[in-house]
Amino acid sequence: MKKKLVALLMTFGMTVGLISGCGGNSDTQSKAGEDDVYHMVMQITTYGFDDADLGMVQDAVNEITVPEIGVEVEFMTIPIMEQATKLGLLVSSNTQIDLVCTGLLTTPTNLVAQGLLTDITEYVEASDELMALSEGILDACKVDGKIYAYPGATANGVQVTYFYDADLAEQYNIQLPERITSEDDWNSIFSQVKESGMEQYAISLGDGVAAEYEWNDFDALGDAGYNSYGVIFNEDDKVVNFYGTKEYAKKCETHRKWYQEGYCVPDSSSNGYTTSDSMANGQIFGFVSNGGVGMSSAYWSKITGKNIAGIPMSDITTTADNVINFSWGVSSTCENPQKVVDFLELLYTNVDLMNLMNYGIEGTHYVTNEGSKIISYPDGVDATTVGYGNFVGTYGDSSKIYQREPLTDEFVEHIPDYMYPNAATSKYIGFTFNSEKVSTQVENVLAVIQEYAPALECGIVEPEEQIKAFNEALEAAGMNDIIAECQSQLDAWLAQQ
Repeated sequence: MKKKLVALLMTFGMTVGLISGCGGNSDTQSKAGEDDVYHMVMQITTYGFDDADLGMVQDAVNEITVPEIGVEVEFMTIPIMEQATKLGLLVSSNTQIDLVCTGLLTTPTNLVAQGLLTDITEYVEASDELMALSEGILDACKVDGKIYAYPGATANGVQVTYFYDADLAEQYNIQLPERITSEDDWNSIFSQVKESGMEQYAISLGDGVAAEYEWNDFDALGDAGYNSYGVIFNEDDKVVNFYGTKEYAKKCETHRKWYQEGYCVPDSSSNGYTTSDSMANGQIFGFVSNGGVGMSSAYWSKITGKNIAGIPMSDITTTADNVINFSWGVSSTCENPQKVVDFLELLYTNVDLMNLMNYGIEGTHYVTNEGSKIISYPDGVDATTVGYGNFVGTYGDSSKIYQREPLTDEFVEHIPDYMYPNAATSKYIGFTFNSEKVSTQVENVLAVIQEYAPALECGIVEPEEQIKAFNEALEAAGMNDIIAECQSQLDAWLAQQ
């Protein structure tokens, strides 16, 4: 199940915004009095707009990093819809970019195949702190046994969740289950919403790609955005074409019923809104995403400006997809990978830095509560007016950073449940599919998925004939070649375990 903003998966732009006032801070460097200060450009993935106070936070970051490790940080904002393609454009144009996001709409494997990442094995393995924090999950970031990325969050366990507007639920007396486990649960929620008189739809299916709203127990082997490598159900070691399974057919049939009943946004695949956009603009009662430490109800409340609560749909699990979804890598054109990894080590060990990166400046962007790890907005500030924090991802050690209201200290106590080894971990977390031998087929298969999946998974078309045509097109594009290559690599990997 994808925890991403699925409506953005097929949208790729060709521009990048630099934060106003966020150029190199020569004053900071000169004050440091160090000739070896490395000017590092760091990617910040946004929802399409820059926070007003990013420059202020950047300056505060440099007040820590320059004297501590001799690194001056410059933020470069990249909208999420451009994230999958932007690194290639920057590298080809010889534009400096050092610390980059290697997940979200792409994967470390894809980026390595394009020659866009640096092997950082020697630098990460030399850091006892980074190695200890990534125990049990670092293998997900390796390609051909080498480390090309580092987990962005230390609490990688996720729980598929239906997030909903708690104020609307109270206003219209919507009765909700403690956990969603069946189609009957969905129908109960959705019919109540439709019959309540509220103007909101019960759900948005985004752009349809990766809309696995009925939880299926499968591992996407590193491409949970499109399931283009094949998937494995119930850890049975057999790679199969997800789009040819009965589970996929059932999903499409269910979504078709929802569409016909008027439960879901009818034009979600073409209206240009993400599911969180639809929540923020008051179009929907709820949406599905992975829930976790970095994607909690407090996070979605901040993003949407609504009072968000959630209903779990699955157990807490960790797969390679969870680990690499928000992960850090060093670009292939970086002139000083050691300094970039030094910054990562500081980010994951310095509590002041990690909270600064996540929440901004105390007193301006948040206030602390005495004796608590729960923070709130200052007086007169809310999620819609705060000048910092509207970006994708989290920074630093999940067990040490603050958490924002409406989360409670009880939630903080349960953060270890989302961390290795407490979260159920996929047996394939160390397997990375190398798609180089079938790169042409993968490209062709992705094009087919983008053509057929939105209409099917948003319930716009009758599924039976379309699924048949979909799979015929996938076979012609080379899906069987991909499955065979992935199975061969998996068998070899399993034999070494």
